[in-house]
Amino acid sequence: MKDDMKILSGILSSGDVRRLPEEQLPELAREARETILKTAAENGGHFASNLGAVELTVALHRCFSVPEERIVFDVGHQAYTHKLLTGRYGDFSTLRRYGGLSGFTNREESSSDAVTAGHSGSALSLAVGMAEGERLRGSGNWTAAVIGDGSFTNGMVFEALNALSESKEKLRLCVVLNDNEMSISKNVGGLSRHLAAIRTSRKYFNFKLFLKRFFSRVPLVGSGLVRGARAVRDFVKRTTGAETFFEKLGLEYIGPVDGHDIRRLIHVFEEAKSKDCPVIVHVVTKKGRGYPDAEAHPERYHSPGPFDLETGAPPPVPWGFAAALSSALCELAEKDPKITAVTAAMTDGCGLAEFASRFPDRFFDVGIAEEHAAAMAGGMALSGLSPFVVMYSTFSQRIFDQLWHDVALQKARITLCLSHAGIVPGDGVTHQGIYDAALFARIPGVTVRSPMTPEELPEVLRRTEGDPGISVVRYPKGGGDFREIPGDWKIRGGGSWKWAQFGPPEIPPAAVLLTCGRIGTNAARAAKRTAEERSVPVKVAVLTQIVPLPEDGEFRALCLEARLLLFAEEGIRSGGIAEALAAADWMAGKPVRIRAIEEGFLPHGTVEELEKRLGLDERSLADWLGAEIENADKS
Repeated sequence: MKDDMKILSGILSSGDVRRLPEEQLPELAREARETILKTAAENGGHFASNLGAVELTVALHRCFSVPEERIVFDVGHQAYTHKLLTGRYGDFSTLRRYGGLSGFTNREESSSDAVTAGHSGSALSLAVGMAEGERLRGSGNWTAAVIGDGSFTNGMVFEALNALSESKEKLRLCVVLNDNEMSISKNVGGLSRHLAAIRTSRKYFNFKLFLKRFFSRVPLVGSGLVRGARAVRDFVKRTTGAETFFEKLGLEYIGPVDGHDIRRLIHVFEEAKSKDCPVIVHVVTKKGRGYPDAEAHPERYHSPGPFDLETGAPPPVPWGFAAALSSALCELAEKDPKITAVTAAMTDGCGLAEFASRFPDRFFDVGIAEEHAAAMAGGMALSGLSPFVVMYSTFSQRIFDQLWHDVALQKARITLCLSHAGIVPGDGVTHQGIYDAALFARIPGVTVRSPMTPEELPEVLRRTEGDPGISVVRYPKGGGDFREIPGDWKIRGGGSWKWAQFGPPEIPPAAVLLTCGRIGTNAARAAKRTAEERSVPVKVAVLTQIVPLPEDGEFRALCLEARLLLFAEEGIRSGGIAEALAAADWMAGKPVRIRAIEEGFLPHGTVEELEKRLGLDERSLADWLGAEIENADKS
């Protein structure tokens, strides 16, 4: 990145921020915001949330000595300014690119990143643990947790607040509530309304600061007057019901304060650090600050792809899985009044805006509360409704117990639609949807399906009506290159799988390549390439239903009679679909060559880059297929 940012280019640590003259801090914030604007427009990324947290982050680095004092950003997708202030300005143009900077905080990237993050609601619990560690070590260091108001709807935050209210007095923890009235979708619920009421009381905060400064100047008795005034204030608050939610828990509360006023923020953080107890600092920010279109429509700029910075226009988005889900679910709901849709702050991210508009009484956005969404859907099913729960695959990892205990054990019927399944570009390690199939396959009575193309998704949704237990429909982010998929496909097992042969149809195939979901397109092209290059017939079978495996005789015959059986899977190998097939009783120990994801944590990059890394792209699959055929011929 060009060193055209005169102040920012010289910042390598929070120490550099503290050494700057205070009057230069607004210019530092302006340079950081401009850098974020340019980079996000080119690379995509979490845009609006970062623009809203620029001044807040500058003030934090002014007052906290990072990395000795740790800042834990909840989710971590609002930490772009933090990266810029901790020695990563020169690499910032690589943000979200393969091999470049992560779009979230990442411990492997910098010692200034307290945690590797990507999921919401965990920051406060982590920060409490870190602060307890500092207390026991006697270091005197403070810990800060930055949590958006959307994350405060997550139950784990309330568990941490409950524990914090009982913590040792000298716990040095500053909890920064970044209140921008947004999570991914607009915030919902009682807590959101409570915070909105607090936001109207800034005059009280200003008066409190004035009174404290006034009393402090009184010789000899000034400190006593301050303590007395504080006691009177607390009494008045308790008796008039004016205490905030946090104060009712016994926690110190400061705010609300303008989150874009650096000088005021610095004063507030200094005041917080003057105390020997946990402090809640409530800051009010504007999501999308500095980019008018993002300020007006923050939901559009939560995590956009690359876009034109001048016009705000994104590149055209091809019709894909989310659009297919939206259309199909609305069509089903039109015919069946029992169908409901439940999501966890992902109305737009999961393509449910049309359903919410057309069927408002049957749409439920519960905020960032995936566990509640799953259990509530179980209750809906027990009341005779047909709930569809829609969320990202990576966030569904939280709801295993609810699916097991509150749905499956109750013999309730729900459909869980998992967007962003398989390889997820850009967002990286915390957002990869490669675990869900292996995880949910262990739930009794579950059926898991994975359509290969968006066109198959509507039929897959319709087929869930006949499932006896939980139905899981998993599909990738966006669309894909589904043009001219080769093969004369034969649909089998009532739509649970299909096959096509490449090369002479009258000759038994030299190998059968099994797969499921989106990479069926790569498998078909790889089989065609292999058949043409090696003059051997190859059969490809693509599973739509992956749990339980198809049980019809033709599928079993295909697996048992194949001379060479290979399985390519866009998911983890351990406990995955390929291993389940290899372990099936009816396979009688027949070996299966498996290519699945062996890496425990998969980094960010484009789908094409990650497919190549994993050997799941067309060329790699063809090479693998050809090599296995050659080895079989030699033996």
